[in-house]
Amino acid sequence: MFRKALLFLLICSASVMLSAQLSKGIKGKVLDRDGNPATETVVTFVDQSNAQNRYEIKTDKEGVYLYAGLPYSSDGYAVSVKVKDLPEVSKVTKVKTLEMVELNFDMRTDLVMQQSTQEVANPAADAQDLLKMEDYAGALAKTEEALKLEDKTNEKAVLLIRATCFEKMSRKDEELETYLKFQELYPKSDNEKQIIGKIADLYADKGDKANAEKYKKLYKDMGGLVIAENYNEGVNRLNSGDAQGAAEFFRKAIADDANDADAHRELASALARTGDFGGAVEHLKIYLKMKPDADDAAQWKEAIKQLEPMVKGSKGK
Repeated sequence: MFRKALLFLLICSASVMLSAQLSKGIKGKVLDRDGNPATETVVTFVDQSNAQNRYEIKTDKEGVYLYAGLPYSSDGYAVSVKVKDLPEVSKVTKVKTLEMVELNFDMRTDLVMQQSTQEVANPAADAQDLLKMEDYAGALAKTEEALKLEDKTNEKAVLLIRATCFEKMSRKDEELETYLKFQELYPKSDNEKQIIGKIADLYADKGDKANAEKYKKLYKDMGGLVIAENYNEGVNRLNSGDAQGAAEFFRKAIADDANDADAHRELASALARTGDFGGAVEHLKIYLKMKPDADDAAQWKEAIKQLEPMVKGSKGK
């Protein structure tokens, strides 16, 4: 069993689109029930294609808000405002590449319109709200309702909410099943690389090496970076007695993640086995500097004391 499971550097789906362009953003004005500017009011933007992508900004003294550079979303954003003790009002709008979208809120009319709209059940919106409140069981129940509807407009967002709930509840088999279903239905989505990486990670957790390697290759072919792969190979080499090969992979692991203190520790172990006592001491000192309170700190401090005379001895030859 490795020290750490295979982790994937998953980049937020909205920022890895093929166009790699940001929308110019969304702006607007918020008025209260009396038609006055609603100042210091939080405006929330939630990506309809991935509910985990969430942004906030406050209105200024004129009730104006402007959020520039929102990542593009194929399904648009749910923009919500809550003025004092009034019910929250939400609207959905698309963002356009290099164009500013204007979306205003007027509580004198918007509340009436929303109340009439809410008379029609919207389990997808309910699931999203419950997810924000961390009621994962409730959100899952609403996603089941939403997926049974003939209208499949919100299916993409609902599947992602469902997968997120399973993740939060540590129900990995169902999370994997949901991501596989999403990939089957939407193979060229904006989230594709993220989804492929998730699937590979979940297969690895299950111990399904064949499928984990299959999806890991797809992920890497799409430009994804696999963290800990070099570290794990270094562990394999070290355990098999190939200290020189292990050292090479631990150096690569450090290049992958400069903050991987454990890679420095394992590199030190590999170097000591090759007779490079000076290198071993150097990397043990780096490890202890990065993790001074590590449970094994005393052990490695003692190892340094034992290695340092050997370093001086090798220099005197």
